[in-house]
Amino acid sequence: MGNVTPSAPRYTQQEDDASALVWPRGLILPSHGVNLVYLDLNHWISLAQASVGHSKGDPFVATLKACRIAKSTGKALFVLSATHYMEVEKIKNPERRSALACVMEELTDFASIVDRATIMELELATMLAEFTLEPILKPVVQLLGKSVLHSLGRHDGIKIMGPDGDATDSVRQEMGSDKFDRLVGEASLGLNRSVLRGPVGTESEELRALGWRPEAAAQCAEKRASQERELTPLLAQETDSSLDRLRDKVAARELCIEFQDILPRALAYRRIPLTAVVPDRESARRFVRSMPSTEVSIELKTAWHRNPSKSWSANDIFDIDAMSLAVPYCDIVLPDKEYHHALTAAGLGERMNTTIVRNLENLPEILSRRQTKHCPDASTTPSTSLPASD
Repeated sequence: MGNVTPSAPRYTQQEDDASALVWPRGLILPSHGVNLVYLDLNHWISLAQASVGHSKGDPFVATLKACRIAKSTGKALFVLSATHYMEVEKIKNPERRSALACVMEELTDFASIVDRATIMELELATMLAEFTLEPILKPVVQLLGKSVLHSLGRHDGIKIMGPDGDATDSVRQEMGSDKFDRLVGEASLGLNRSVLRGPVGTESEELRALGWRPEAAAQCAEKRASQERELTPLLAQETDSSLDRLRDKVAARELCIEFQDILPRALAYRRIPLTAVVPDRESARRFVRSMPSTEVSIELKTAWHRNPSKSWSANDIFDIDAMSLAVPYCDIVLPDKEYHHALTAAGLGERMNTTIVRNLENLPEILSRRQTKHCPDASTTPSTSLPASD
């Protein structure tokens, strides 16, 4: 595999350099005809309140009915993300958590969007493909899976581990595929329910054996939040406080910090020097901002850094990661009000053909008229069903 002369990436939008987006190959999308709907946790809570007859849920009874109809008719597919699972973990009231888990399961069937790191890898691989003779890879990752594990980067689902490592295939052969698949499906369902409603009895140990460690994710998010806090005093020393200058700084840090592990590895694998990919500041700007999920992250971080008194927390990182997945890859997104304002101010809904909704009461009307989108250069599955492997 040799080096080749770099060529300009094929952008799918041409309004200007900042908004030219390159969609990842190697990502399998659901087929046309179904809207992927992402709800912020506060909207899920409102639907849960409506489902149990709580007075705070009264304004959303009609919305819940519309969501149920949209799901049953195949018009909409409601999805969860790793952020949902992390946020639900913090709810200690068992009745509230149970009601929330029930409505989430009912509307999503545990459909979970792939983890942010995987999306970043795929977006980066597509960008770098323009600089090599490497053949275009066939689709390798499903956007959606039926398990919390999928949202955490475990795309192969539940595995059976033996003394010598992965024994899944041998156990499946001994047991018979039908029985094995049924038992694994039941185990996956139990895992998903335990994570959402909260583990009982020995379930906590079983979840940890499968890799469920929410405290590790929280620690990672806190570290990333601290890196954003470190930028605040540096920005205060800037003489040029323009929005473009701030955005450039955030974009540069995004490339240096968020891609600090995957970019060197990807370049080494393809034997491409960094200078061939980003020879100057303008090329670096276009490169990092052409990746859809990263562009959303940059715009949101830029918006938050415009407020020097902003106190960054792990929750901010979870929310930014969630929006960085939902806005590019879902059809309808209902964030909280603060994120709605930032996303619409940046024009991300129009640029990514995503309907960003502020009020939950407006969702039924949106569901009735919204046509699904298609990300250029991405692949689709033959049907709207999710892969059974998870």
